[in-house]
Amino acid sequence: MKLESAAVQYKSPLVNMYLNDFQQVAHLFEHDPGNPGSFADRHDIIMRDYHTDRKTLVCILTEYNETLQCGGLTRQNLQKLEDPGTTVVITGQQAGVFTGPLYTIYKAITAVQLAAELTARTGRSVIPMFWVAAEDHDFAEVDHIYVINREKNIERLRLKHDPGGKYSIGHVRVDEAVFDLIARLEECTNPSEWKGEILEKVSEMARNSANLAEWFARIMTWLFKDHGLVMVNPLLRELRRLWSGTFEEFLGNSAPVSAKLSAVADLVRDLGVEPQVEKDNDNANMFIYVNGERLPLFRLGESFGVRGGAGEWTLEELLAAARETPELFSPNVVLRPVAQDVLLPIMAYIAGPGEISYYALYRDIYRLFNQRMPVIYPRANISLIEPGIAKSIKEYGVSLAEGVEGLHRELQKQLEDRDVLGIDKMFDAYAAEVEQSYRNFILKVAGTDKELTGHGKESQGKLLHQLEYFRKKTHQYHRKSCDTLVTRFNNIEKQLFPRNNWQERVYNILPYLFKYRSDFINDLAGLPLLGNNDHKLLYI
Repeated sequence: MKLESAAVQYKSPLVNMYLNDFQQVAHLFEHDPGNPGSFADRHDIIMRDYHTDRKTLVCILTEYNETLQCGGLTRQNLQKLEDPGTTVVITGQQAGVFTGPLYTIYKAITAVQLAAELTARTGRSVIPMFWVAAEDHDFAEVDHIYVINREKNIERLRLKHDPGGKYSIGHVRVDEAVFDLIARLEECTNPSEWKGEILEKVSEMARNSANLAEWFARIMTWLFKDHGLVMVNPLLRELRRLWSGTFEEFLGNSAPVSAKLSAVADLVRDLGVEPQVEKDNDNANMFIYVNGERLPLFRLGESFGVRGGAGEWTLEELLAAARETPELFSPNVVLRPVAQDVLLPIMAYIAGPGEISYYALYRDIYRLFNQRMPVIYPRANISLIEPGIAKSIKEYGVSLAEGVEGLHRELQKQLEDRDVLGIDKMFDAYAAEVEQSYRNFILKVAGTDKELTGHGKESQGKLLHQLEYFRKKTHQYHRKSCDTLVTRFNNIEKQLFPRNNWQERVYNILPYLFKYRSDFINDLAGLPLLGNNDHKLLYI
Protein backbone atom coordinates (compact mmCIF):
# COMPACT_ATOMS: atom_id res chain seq x y z
CA MET A 1 0.00 0.00 0.00
CA LYS A 2 1.12 3.54 -0.77
CA LEU A 3 0.10 6.58 1.26
CA GLU A 4 -0.05 10.11 -0.12
CA SER A 5 -1.39 13.35 1.32
CA ALA A 6 -3.59 16.07 -0.13
CA ALA A 7 -4.21 19.48 1.44
CA VAL A 8 -7.98 19.79 1.56
CA GLN A 9 -10.15 22.80 2.37
CA TYR A 10 -13.36 22.11 4.29
CA LYS A 11 -16.65 23.92 3.80
CA SER A 12 -16.47 25.34 7.32
CA PRO A 13 -14.00 28.25 7.65
CA LEU A 14 -13.80 27.50 11.38
CA VAL A 15 -12.51 23.97 10.72
CA ASN A 16 -9.93 25.30 8.26
CA MET A 17 -8.76 27.81 10.88
CA TYR A 18 -8.54 25.10 13.53
CA LEU A 19 -6.48 22.81 11.31
CA ASN A 20 -4.26 25.38 9.61
CA ASP A 21 -4.15 28.57 11.70
CA PHE A 22 -5.11 27.68 15.25
CA GLN A 23 -4.41 31.12 16.70
CA GLN A 24 -7.50 32.49 14.94
CA VAL A 25 -9.71 30.20 17.06
CA ALA A 26 -7.52 29.75 20.16
CA HIS A 27 -9.99 31.80 22.25
CA LEU A 28 -12.63 29.10 21.68
CA PHE A 29 -10.56 26.11 22.80
CA GLU A 30 -8.45 25.09 25.76
CA HIS A 31 -5.48 23.50 23.96
CA ASP A 32 -3.68 23.67 20.61
CA PRO A 33 -3.60 20.07 19.27
CA GLY A 34 -0.48 20.85 17.25
CA ASN A 35 1.53 21.87 20.33
CA PRO A 36 3.10 18.89 22.19
CA GLY A 37 3.02 20.96 25.38
CA SER A 38 -0.79 20.88 25.28
CA PHE A 39 -0.76 17.24 26.33
CA ALA A 40 1.51 17.89 29.32
CA ASP A 41 -0.78 20.75 30.40
CA ARG A 42 -3.82 18.55 29.99
CA HIS A 43 -2.23 15.77 32.07
CA ASP A 44 -1.65 18.23 34.91
CA ILE A 45 -5.29 19.34 34.75
CA ILE A 46 -6.49 15.73 34.96
CA MET A 47 -4.25 15.02 37.95
CA ARG A 48 -5.76 18.06 39.67
CA ASP A 49 -9.43 17.85 38.68
CA TYR A 50 -10.35 14.22 37.98
CA HIS A 51 -12.17 12.64 40.93
CA THR A 52 -14.20 9.66 39.67
CA ASP A 53 -13.59 6.40 41.56
CA ARG A 54 -11.24 4.61 39.17
CA LYS A 55 -11.67 1.20 40.78
CA THR A 56 -15.46 1.28 40.39
CA LEU A 57 -15.13 2.63 36.83
CA VAL A 58 -12.69 -0.12 35.85
CA CYS A 59 -14.93 -2.81 37.33
CA ILE A 60 -17.92 -1.58 35.29
CA LEU A 61 -16.00 -1.22 32.03
CA THR A 62 -14.20 -4.55 32.43
CA GLU A 63 -17.47 -6.43 32.86
CA TYR A 64 -18.96 -4.68 29.83
CA ASN A 65 -15.96 -5.24 27.55
CA GLU A 66 -15.69 -8.88 28.55
CA THR A 67 -19.34 -9.28 27.57
CA LEU A 68 -18.31 -7.99 24.14
CA GLN A 69 -15.58 -10.67 23.92
CA CYS A 70 -12.71 -8.18 24.12
CA GLY A 71 -9.09 -9.19 23.65
CA GLY A 72 -6.28 -9.43 26.17
CA LEU A 73 -4.88 -5.98 25.36
CA THR A 74 -8.19 -4.36 26.26
CA ARG A 75 -8.17 -6.14 29.62
CA GLN A 76 -4.61 -4.96 30.23
CA ASN A 77 -5.56 -1.38 29.37
CA LEU A 78 -8.45 -1.49 31.81
CA GLN A 79 -6.13 -2.68 34.54
CA LYS A 80 -3.83 0.25 33.78
CA LEU A 81 -6.79 2.63 34.15
CA GLU A 82 -6.78 2.01 37.90
CA ASP A 83 -3.41 3.78 38.09
CA PRO A 84 -3.97 7.48 38.96
CA GLY A 85 -1.44 8.51 36.31
CA THR A 86 -3.25 6.77 33.43
CA THR A 87 -5.23 8.92 31.01
CA VAL A 88 -7.46 8.29 28.00
CA VAL A 89 -7.69 9.19 24.33
CA ILE A 90 -11.32 8.77 23.36
CA THR A 91 -13.56 9.12 20.36
CA GLY A 92 -17.14 8.13 19.68
CA GLN A 93 -19.91 7.77 17.19
CA GLN A 94 -23.55 6.82 16.83
CA ALA A 95 -24.14 3.07 16.76
CA GLY A 96 -24.75 2.69 13.02
CA VAL A 97 -25.59 -0.65 11.42
CA PHE A 98 -22.43 -2.52 10.37
CA THR A 99 -20.49 0.32 12.19
CA GLY A 100 -21.89 3.02 9.87
CA PRO A 101 -19.64 5.16 7.61
CA LEU A 102 -15.91 4.53 7.17
CA TYR A 103 -14.97 7.50 9.31
CA THR A 104 -16.15 5.58 12.39
CA ILE A 105 -13.25 3.20 11.79
CA TYR A 106 -10.84 6.06 11.13
CA LYS A 107 -11.80 7.72 14.40
CA ALA A 108 -10.99 4.56 16.32
CA ILE A 109 -7.68 4.13 14.49
CA THR A 110 -6.70 7.73 15.28
CA ALA A 111 -7.48 7.13 18.96
CA VAL A 112 -5.37 3.97 18.98
CA GLN A 113 -2.44 5.69 17.28
CA LEU A 114 -2.51 8.85 19.40
CA ALA A 115 -2.75 6.84 22.63
CA ALA A 116 0.29 4.79 21.59
CA GLU A 117 2.25 7.91 20.58
CA LEU A 118 1.51 9.70 23.86
CA THR A 119 2.43 6.61 25.87
CA ALA A 120 5.75 6.35 24.05
CA ARG A 121 6.43 10.07 24.36
CA THR A 122 5.63 10.47 28.06
CA GLY A 123 6.26 7.02 29.53
CA ARG A 124 2.80 7.22 31.13
CA SER A 125 -0.04 4.92 30.12
CA VAL A 126 -2.58 6.45 27.74
CA ILE A 127 -5.32 4.06 26.62
CA PRO A 128 -7.68 4.29 23.62
CA MET A 129 -11.44 4.29 24.20
CA PHE A 130 -14.54 4.41 22.03
CA TRP A 131 -17.78 6.00 23.25
CA VAL A 132 -20.77 4.12 21.83
CA ALA A 133 -23.44 6.81 21.46
CA ALA A 134 -26.12 4.36 22.57
CA GLU A 135 -28.30 7.15 24.01
CA ASP A 136 -28.89 8.74 20.62
CA HIS A 137 -32.45 8.33 19.34
CA ASP A 138 -32.11 9.58 15.75
CA PHE A 139 -32.80 6.19 14.18
CA ALA A 140 -32.83 7.52 10.60
CA GLU A 141 -29.14 8.45 10.90
CA VAL A 142 -28.00 4.95 11.88
CA ASP A 143 -30.38 2.58 10.08
CA HIS A 144 -28.58 2.35 6.72
CA ILE A 145 -25.33 2.03 4.83
CA TYR A 146 -24.32 2.65 1.22
CA VAL A 147 -22.41 0.11 -0.88
CA ILE A 148 -21.48 -0.40 -4.50
CA ASN A 149 -23.61 -3.32 -5.66
CA ARG A 150 -22.97 -6.08 -8.20
CA GLU A 151 -24.25 -3.82 -11.00
CA LYS A 152 -21.64 -1.22 -9.95
CA ASN A 153 -24.29 1.20 -8.75
CA ILE A 154 -24.52 2.91 -5.36
CA GLU A 155 -27.17 1.13 -3.30
CA ARG A 156 -28.68 2.15 0.03
CA LEU A 157 -29.32 -0.75 2.38
CA ARG A 158 -31.74 0.23 5.13
CA LEU A 159 -32.76 -1.63 8.26
CA LYS A 160 -36.50 -2.08 7.84
CA HIS A 161 -37.43 -1.46 11.42
CA ASP A 162 -39.58 1.28 12.91
CA PRO A 163 -38.93 1.90 16.62
CA GLY A 164 -42.19 3.83 16.78
CA GLY A 165 -40.84 6.73 18.80
CA LYS A 166 -37.76 8.51 20.09
CA TYR A 167 -36.10 5.44 21.55
CA SER A 168 -32.36 5.33 22.24
CA ILE A 169 -30.44 3.02 19.89
CA GLY A 170 -29.30 1.12 22.95
CA HIS A 171 -32.94 0.30 23.69
CA VAL A 172 -33.82 -0.92 20.17
CA ARG A 173 -33.71 -4.69 20.15
CA VAL A 174 -32.05 -6.82 17.48
CA ASP A 175 -34.82 -8.59 15.53
CA GLU A 176 -35.36 -10.35 12.21
CA ALA A 177 -34.98 -7.07 10.34
CA VAL A 178 -31.26 -7.16 11.23
CA PHE A 179 -30.81 -10.59 9.69
CA ASP A 180 -32.77 -9.52 6.61
CA LEU A 181 -30.34 -6.60 6.27
CA ILE A 182 -27.36 -8.96 6.52
CA ALA A 183 -28.91 -11.15 3.81
CA ARG A 184 -29.41 -8.14 1.54
CA LEU A 185 -25.78 -7.12 2.03
CA GLU A 186 -24.74 -10.61 1.00
CA GLU A 187 -26.99 -10.56 -2.07
CA CYS A 188 -25.99 -7.14 -3.42
CA THR A 189 -22.19 -7.36 -3.05
CA ASN A 190 -19.82 -9.36 -5.23
CA PRO A 191 -18.48 -12.74 -4.10
CA SER A 192 -15.04 -12.60 -2.50
CA GLU A 193 -12.71 -14.83 -0.53
CA TRP A 194 -13.49 -13.58 2.98
CA LYS A 195 -17.09 -12.46 2.52
CA GLY A 196 -18.84 -15.58 3.82
CA GLU A 197 -16.65 -15.84 6.91
CA ILE A 198 -17.11 -12.18 7.80
CA LEU A 199 -20.88 -12.20 7.29
CA GLU A 200 -21.19 -15.29 9.47
CA LYS A 201 -19.24 -13.50 12.20
CA VAL A 202 -21.41 -10.40 11.89
CA SER A 203 -24.54 -12.57 12.09
CA GLU A 204 -23.22 -14.41 15.14
CA MET A 205 -22.57 -11.12 16.90
CA ALA A 206 -26.11 -9.97 16.08
CA ARG A 207 -27.55 -13.16 17.56
CA ASN A 208 -25.59 -12.53 20.76
CA SER A 209 -26.65 -8.86 21.05
CA ALA A 210 -29.66 -7.61 22.98
CA ASN A 211 -29.84 -4.31 21.08
CA LEU A 212 -28.38 -2.41 18.13
CA ALA A 213 -25.80 -0.54 20.22
CA GLU A 214 -24.46 -3.81 21.59
CA TRP A 215 -24.25 -5.24 18.06
CA PHE A 216 -22.26 -2.18 17.00
CA ALA A 217 -19.97 -2.49 20.02
CA ARG A 218 -19.36 -6.19 19.38
CA ILE A 219 -18.33 -5.53 15.78
CA MET A 220 -15.99 -2.72 16.81
CA THR A 221 -14.50 -4.89 19.57
CA TRP A 222 -13.88 -7.69 17.07
CA LEU A 223 -12.31 -5.38 14.49
CA PHE A 224 -9.99 -3.79 17.07
CA LYS A 225 -9.26 -6.89 19.14
CA ASP A 226 -5.52 -6.45 18.55
CA HIS A 227 -5.39 -2.81 19.59
CA GLY A 228 -6.69 -2.69 23.15
CA LEU A 229 -9.64 -0.42 22.33
CA VAL A 230 -11.97 -0.05 25.33
CA MET A 231 -15.66 0.36 24.56
CA VAL A 232 -17.83 2.65 26.73
CA ASN A 233 -21.64 2.49 26.73
CA PRO A 234 -23.16 5.46 28.60
CA LEU A 235 -26.47 3.60 29.04
CA LEU A 236 -24.93 1.14 31.48
CA ARG A 237 -26.92 1.50 34.68
CA GLU A 238 -23.80 1.39 36.86
CA LEU A 239 -22.19 4.25 34.90
CA ARG A 240 -25.35 6.33 35.27
CA ARG A 241 -24.97 6.00 39.03
CA LEU A 242 -21.57 7.64 38.79
CA TRP A 243 -23.25 10.60 37.11
CA SER A 244 -26.04 11.31 39.57
CA GLY A 245 -24.33 14.38 41.06
CA THR A 246 -23.32 15.61 37.61
CA PHE A 247 -26.89 15.39 36.34
CA GLU A 248 -28.04 17.38 39.36
CA GLU A 249 -25.53 20.10 38.46
CA PHE A 250 -26.67 20.09 34.84
CA LEU A 251 -30.33 20.48 35.81
CA GLY A 252 -29.59 23.18 38.37
CA ASN A 253 -27.57 25.23 35.89
CA SER A 254 -29.70 24.90 32.77
CA ALA A 255 -30.26 28.65 32.39
CA PRO A 256 -26.54 29.56 32.74
CA VAL A 257 -25.67 26.86 30.17
CA SER A 258 -28.08 28.43 27.67
CA ALA A 259 -26.59 31.87 28.33
CA LYS A 260 -23.03 30.60 27.82
CA LEU A 261 -24.02 28.82 24.61
CA SER A 262 -25.66 31.95 23.23
CA ALA A 263 -22.67 34.16 24.12
CA VAL A 264 -20.12 31.84 22.49
CA ALA A 265 -22.33 31.45 19.42
CA ASP A 266 -21.88 35.20 18.90
CA LEU A 267 -18.08 34.78 19.07
CA VAL A 268 -18.31 32.11 16.39
CA ARG A 269 -20.41 34.42 14.21
CA ASP A 270 -17.72 37.07 14.60
CA LEU A 271 -15.48 34.67 12.65
CA GLY A 272 -18.00 34.65 9.81
CA VAL A 273 -19.27 31.17 10.69
CA GLU A 274 -22.74 30.00 11.65
CA PRO A 275 -22.68 28.03 14.93
CA GLN A 276 -22.96 24.25 14.61
CA VAL A 277 -25.42 24.13 17.53
CA GLU A 278 -28.29 26.51 18.20
CA LYS A 279 -30.75 25.80 21.00
CA ASP A 280 -33.85 27.61 22.21
CA ASN A 281 -33.11 29.65 25.33
CA ASP A 282 -35.61 27.53 27.28
CA ASN A 283 -33.91 24.26 26.31
CA ALA A 284 -32.53 22.53 29.44
CA ASN A 285 -29.93 20.64 27.35
CA MET A 286 -31.04 17.42 29.04
CA PHE A 287 -33.35 14.60 27.98
CA ILE A 288 -35.69 12.67 30.22
CA TYR A 289 -36.97 9.18 29.51
CA VAL A 290 -40.77 9.07 29.53
CA ASN A 291 -42.35 5.69 28.80
CA GLY A 292 -39.07 4.64 27.24
CA GLU A 293 -38.78 7.61 24.88
CA ARG A 294 -35.89 10.08 25.13
CA LEU A 295 -37.58 13.50 25.19
CA PRO A 296 -35.94 16.95 25.49
CA LEU A 297 -36.54 18.89 28.69
CA PHE A 298 -37.52 22.56 28.56
CA ARG A 299 -37.80 25.23 31.22
CA LEU A 300 -41.43 26.26 31.61
CA GLY A 301 -41.17 29.30 33.82
CA GLU A 302 -40.67 27.90 37.33
CA SER A 303 -40.98 24.28 36.24
CA PHE A 304 -39.67 21.87 33.59
CA GLY A 305 -41.51 19.81 31.03
CA VAL A 306 -41.51 18.09 27.66
CA ARG A 307 -43.45 19.39 24.71
CA GLY A 308 -46.68 17.64 23.93
CA GLY A 309 -47.84 17.41 27.51
CA ALA A 310 -45.98 14.22 28.39
CA GLY A 311 -45.03 15.51 31.82
CA GLU A 312 -44.12 18.48 34.00
CA TRP A 313 -41.83 18.63 37.05
CA THR A 314 -40.44 21.12 39.52
CA LEU A 315 -36.67 21.54 39.72
CA GLU A 316 -36.72 19.87 43.15
CA GLU A 317 -38.48 16.83 41.71
CA LEU A 318 -35.92 16.54 38.91
CA LEU A 319 -32.98 16.91 41.30
CA ALA A 320 -34.38 14.16 43.52
CA ALA A 321 -34.89 11.91 40.49
CA ALA A 322 -31.30 12.57 39.34
CA ARG A 323 -30.03 11.46 42.74
CA GLU A 324 -32.21 8.36 42.97
CA THR A 325 -32.69 7.25 39.35
CA PRO A 326 -30.07 8.97 37.14
CA GLU A 327 -30.84 6.47 34.35
CA LEU A 328 -33.96 8.59 33.69
CA PHE A 329 -31.75 11.40 32.34
CA SER A 330 -29.49 11.87 29.36
CA PRO A 331 -27.37 14.92 28.41
CA ASN A 332 -27.80 16.40 24.95
CA VAL A 333 -25.09 17.30 22.44
CA VAL A 334 -24.07 20.35 24.50
CA LEU A 335 -23.57 18.64 27.87
CA ARG A 336 -22.57 15.14 26.73
CA PRO A 337 -18.87 16.15 26.35
CA VAL A 338 -18.79 17.54 29.90
CA ALA A 339 -20.41 14.37 31.28
CA GLN A 340 -17.85 12.31 29.37
CA ASP A 341 -14.97 14.21 30.94
CA VAL A 342 -16.41 13.91 34.43
CA LEU A 343 -16.54 10.14 33.99
CA LEU A 344 -13.16 9.56 32.33
CA PRO A 345 -9.62 11.05 32.61
CA ILE A 346 -9.61 12.26 29.02
CA MET A 347 -6.38 13.56 27.57
CA ALA A 348 -7.76 14.06 24.06
CA TYR A 349 -10.98 13.66 22.13
CA ILE A 350 -10.66 12.54 18.49
CA ALA A 351 -13.04 14.74 16.50
CA GLY A 352 -14.22 14.91 12.93
CA PRO A 353 -14.68 18.28 11.17
CA GLY A 354 -18.28 18.65 12.36
CA GLU A 355 -17.35 17.87 15.95
CA ILE A 356 -14.60 20.49 15.92
CA SER A 357 -17.32 23.02 15.13
CA TYR A 358 -19.42 21.69 18.03
CA TYR A 359 -16.56 21.89 20.50
CA ALA A 360 -15.87 25.49 19.49
CA LEU A 361 -19.00 26.37 21.50
CA TYR A 362 -18.22 24.44 24.67
CA ARG A 363 -15.15 25.86 26.44
CA ASP A 364 -17.09 28.16 28.76
CA ILE A 365 -19.69 25.47 29.41
CA TYR A 366 -16.93 23.16 30.63
CA ARG A 367 -15.70 25.92 32.95
CA LEU A 368 -19.18 26.48 34.32
CA PHE A 369 -18.89 22.99 35.86
CA ASN A 370 -15.25 23.43 36.99
CA GLN A 371 -14.04 21.28 34.12
CA ARG A 372 -11.62 21.97 31.28
CA MET A 373 -12.03 20.94 27.67
CA PRO A 374 -9.54 18.21 26.64
CA VAL A 375 -7.29 18.46 23.61
CA ILE A 376 -9.55 18.23 20.54
CA TYR A 377 -7.47 16.20 18.11
CA PRO A 378 -8.51 15.94 14.42
CA ARG A 379 -9.29 12.44 13.22
CA ALA A 380 -7.49 10.97 10.24
CA ASN A 381 -9.31 11.59 6.95
CA ILE A 382 -8.72 8.77 4.46
CA SER A 383 -9.76 7.82 0.93
CA LEU A 384 -9.22 4.18 -0.08
CA ILE A 385 -8.10 3.99 -3.71
CA GLU A 386 -8.34 0.58 -5.35
CA PRO A 387 -6.11 -0.49 -8.27
CA GLY A 388 -8.49 0.22 -11.18
CA ILE A 389 -9.29 3.71 -9.89
CA ALA A 390 -5.61 4.37 -9.19
CA LYS A 391 -4.84 3.58 -12.84
CA SER A 392 -7.40 6.11 -14.09
CA ILE A 393 -6.17 8.77 -11.66
CA LYS A 394 -2.63 8.33 -12.93
CA GLU A 395 -3.58 8.17 -16.61
CA TYR A 396 -5.62 11.38 -16.51
CA GLY A 397 -3.52 13.27 -13.97
CA VAL A 398 -6.46 13.75 -11.62
CA SER A 399 -5.97 15.76 -8.41
CA LEU A 400 -8.26 14.78 -5.53
CA ALA A 401 -7.55 17.70 -3.24
CA GLU A 402 -10.53 19.78 -4.39
CA GLY A 403 -13.05 16.99 -3.96
CA VAL A 404 -15.89 16.27 -6.33
CA GLU A 405 -15.97 19.85 -7.66
CA GLY A 406 -12.33 19.56 -8.70
CA LEU A 407 -13.05 16.20 -10.36
CA HIS A 408 -15.89 17.75 -12.38
CA ARG A 409 -13.66 20.62 -13.47
CA GLU A 410 -10.94 18.20 -14.54
CA LEU A 411 -13.41 16.16 -16.59
CA GLN A 412 -14.64 19.31 -18.28
CA LYS A 413 -11.06 20.32 -19.08
CA GLN A 414 -10.32 16.87 -20.52
CA LEU A 415 -13.48 17.07 -22.67
CA GLU A 416 -12.49 20.52 -23.92
CA ASP A 417 -9.01 19.27 -24.80
CA ARG A 418 -10.65 16.60 -26.99
CA ASP A 419 -13.10 19.04 -28.59
CA VAL A 420 -11.76 19.38 -32.15
CA LEU A 421 -14.75 21.52 -33.16
CA GLY A 422 -14.35 24.06 -30.40
CA ILE A 423 -18.06 23.71 -29.64
CA ASP A 424 -18.60 26.63 -27.31
CA LYS A 425 -16.45 29.05 -29.30
CA MET A 426 -18.20 28.06 -32.51
CA PHE A 427 -21.72 28.35 -31.03
CA ASP A 428 -20.90 31.62 -29.24
CA ALA A 429 -19.69 33.16 -32.48
CA TYR A 430 -22.68 31.95 -34.46
CA ALA A 431 -25.13 33.08 -31.74
CA ALA A 432 -23.60 36.57 -31.80
CA GLU A 433 -23.84 36.61 -35.59
CA VAL A 434 -27.48 35.48 -35.55
CA GLU A 435 -28.36 37.95 -32.81
CA GLN A 436 -26.85 40.90 -34.69
CA SER A 437 -28.31 39.85 -38.04
CA TYR A 438 -31.76 39.31 -36.53
CA ARG A 439 -31.60 42.66 -34.71
CA ASN A 440 -30.99 44.41 -38.02
CA PHE A 441 -33.76 42.38 -39.60
CA ILE A 442 -36.20 43.38 -36.83
CA LEU A 443 -35.32 47.08 -37.31
CA LYS A 444 -36.01 46.80 -41.02
CA VAL A 445 -39.35 45.00 -40.60
CA ALA A 446 -40.50 47.16 -37.67
CA GLY A 447 -39.96 50.23 -39.82
CA THR A 448 -43.39 49.58 -41.25
CA ASP A 449 -45.05 49.11 -37.83
CA LYS A 450 -43.42 49.65 -34.40
CA GLU A 451 -45.63 46.99 -32.82
CA LEU A 452 -43.75 44.33 -34.79
CA THR A 453 -40.62 44.97 -32.63
CA GLY A 454 -42.00 42.94 -29.73
CA HIS A 455 -42.97 40.05 -31.96
CA GLY A 456 -39.56 40.17 -33.57
CA LYS A 457 -37.74 39.99 -30.23
CA GLU A 458 -39.94 37.06 -29.16
CA SER A 459 -39.09 35.27 -32.40
CA GLN A 460 -35.39 36.04 -31.88
CA GLY A 461 -35.52 34.56 -28.37
CA LYS A 462 -37.05 31.33 -29.69
CA LEU A 463 -34.40 31.08 -32.37
CA LEU A 464 -31.55 31.56 -29.85
CA HIS A 465 -33.22 29.04 -27.52
CA GLN A 466 -33.19 26.47 -30.33
CA LEU A 467 -29.55 27.29 -30.95
CA GLU A 468 -28.76 26.59 -27.26
CA TYR A 469 -30.65 23.31 -27.52
CA PHE A 470 -28.48 22.39 -30.49
CA ARG A 471 -25.35 23.36 -28.48
CA LYS A 472 -26.37 21.02 -25.64
CA LYS A 473 -27.01 18.17 -28.04
CA THR A 474 -23.60 18.74 -29.64
CA HIS A 475 -21.96 18.55 -26.20
CA GLN A 476 -23.90 15.35 -25.46
CA TYR A 477 -22.66 13.74 -28.66
CA HIS A 478 -19.14 14.90 -27.89
CA ARG A 479 -19.34 13.30 -24.43
CA LYS A 480 -20.66 10.16 -26.08
CA SER A 481 -17.66 10.12 -28.41
CA CYS A 482 -15.47 10.34 -25.26
CA ASP A 483 -17.34 7.50 -23.60
CA THR A 484 -14.25 5.82 -22.13
CA LEU A 485 -13.07 9.08 -20.55
CA VAL A 486 -16.50 9.89 -19.09
CA THR A 487 -17.00 6.33 -17.78
CA ARG A 488 -13.65 6.35 -16.00
CA PHE A 489 -14.31 9.74 -14.42
CA ASN A 490 -17.75 8.53 -13.34
CA ASN A 491 -16.12 5.49 -11.75
CA ILE A 492 -13.64 7.71 -9.91
CA GLU A 493 -16.53 9.81 -8.64
CA LYS A 494 -18.58 6.77 -7.63
CA GLN A 495 -15.68 5.26 -5.69
CA LEU A 496 -14.16 8.36 -4.10
CA PHE A 497 -16.93 10.99 -4.04
CA PRO A 498 -20.25 9.11 -3.82
CA ARG A 499 -23.36 11.24 -3.40
CA ASN A 500 -21.21 14.39 -3.83
CA ASN A 501 -19.34 13.63 -0.63
CA TRP A 502 -16.07 12.15 0.51
CA GLN A 503 -15.96 8.35 0.42
CA GLU A 504 -15.38 8.12 4.18
CA ARG A 505 -18.72 9.82 4.89
CA VAL A 506 -20.78 7.44 2.76
CA TYR A 507 -19.42 3.91 2.37
CA ASN A 508 -19.11 1.18 5.00
CA ILE A 509 -16.01 -0.84 5.93
CA LEU A 510 -17.47 -4.33 5.38
CA PRO A 511 -17.23 -4.51 1.56
CA TYR A 512 -13.53 -3.63 1.86
CA LEU A 513 -13.06 -6.36 4.46
CA PHE A 514 -14.80 -8.82 2.12
CA LYS A 515 -12.06 -8.13 -0.44
CA TYR A 516 -9.03 -7.50 1.77
CA ARG A 517 -9.84 -9.65 4.90
CA SER A 518 -10.74 -8.54 8.42
CA ASP A 519 -7.05 -7.95 9.20
CA PHE A 520 -7.27 -4.99 6.81
CA ILE A 521 -8.02 -2.98 9.96
CA ASN A 522 -4.54 -3.86 11.26
CA ASP A 523 -3.05 -2.72 7.94
CA LEU A 524 -4.79 0.64 8.31
CA ALA A 525 -3.79 0.99 11.95
CA GLY A 526 -0.16 0.39 11.00
CA LEU A 527 0.00 3.39 8.65
CA PRO A 528 1.57 6.72 9.71
CA LEU A 529 -1.65 8.74 9.92
CA LEU A 530 -0.71 11.31 12.57
CA GLY A 531 1.54 14.33 12.22
CA ASN A 532 -0.34 16.52 9.75
CA ASN A 533 -3.95 17.36 8.98
CA ASP A 534 -3.88 16.54 5.28
CA HIS A 535 -6.35 14.14 3.73
CA LYS A 536 -4.69 10.75 3.32
CA LEU A 537 -4.89 8.95 -0.04
CA LEU A 538 -4.32 5.24 0.48
CA TYR A 539 -3.55 3.27 -2.67
CA ILE A 540 -4.43 -0.35 -1.89
